[in-house]
Amino acid sequence: MSDVYHAGELAVQALAGEQIVAERNGASVKSVVVKGAGSFLRTQSLTVCSTMANDGKVWCSFLTGEPGFIHVVSEKELTVTSQPATSDPIWRDLQDRPDIGLLAIDFFRRIRMRINGKGVYDGEQLRVTVEQAYGNCPKYIQKRSLQPSSGSYRRERLSHLGDALNAEQQDWIRQADTFFIGSASSERKMDASHRGGQPGFVKIEDDRTLLFPDYFGNSMYNTLGNLYSNPAAGLLFIDFNGGHSLQLSGRAETIWDKAKISRVPGAERLVRYTIDEVIHIENDTPIMWEFHEFSPASPSLS
Repeated sequence: MSDVYHAGELAVQALAGEQIVAERNGASVKSVVVKGAGSFLRTQSLTVCSTMANDGKVWCSFLTGEPGFIHVVSEKELTVTSQPATSDPIWRDLQDRPDIGLLAIDFFRRIRMRINGKGVYDGEQLRVTVEQAYGNCPKYIQKRSLQPSSGSYRRERLSHLGDALNAEQQDWIRQADTFFIGSASSERKMDASHRGGQPGFVKIEDDRTLLFPDYFGNSMYNTLGNLYSNPAAGLLFIDFNGGHSLQLSGRAETIWDKAKISRVPGAERLVRYTIDEVIHIENDTPIMWEFHEFSPASPSLS
């Protein structure tokens, strides 16, 4: 599976003892967007993006729009028509490095799809050339429904830029049931992924350090494989009720110590994340989601 997985992913698969499952699941990775996937993308209203800055920092961003804002031009190309917050680093990053990871996610149906490739922004659209495309399992996706758009415009505002979390942001993370993580291989190929759990599954160790579990997944270890070879990572927390965003850029370390892991229910590994930079944007999107229920796969924290 050397044509699907890079050295970091293969190394983590071996550490976890899941090479056989990973090889089987790797068959789902395609170099094109298949027809069924194209139909799924056309109905979506959110895509998460991972990019890398010139200084090597990884950022995780998101773009939103009414269904149809993702347009499949061909099996090798798609466009995303969206106006991101001016404070978001995605467009600046793409001017310097075209590699991008996308994650389209349907919270209500618990479906997600990853697309990795090259991205170019022309001032109005993000145009993506597809290199890898594949679906992921529904585990840990909290069920939410898209709310009707009010049609109102809300001016986005950069409310915080720094290198540590303030008290409000720490409370936000403690209550979060979902976040997204962007990572990059040693060759700087990007990936964006989803993480979900019961509120409190992300722990605050201090104002610059987070600890979160890695639960059982598809055995491909795309994210942990990237972190094995390149610790730079970006985290994204979305306020689904208010349209605000919290973006973190920093470095991640995977913890394999069984004694430490055993203290966290459901964890197969732990990830410690050290923050280098914080961007907090109010009114990042006018689109909202209503919460319905937690994923039945999410371990209880009690």
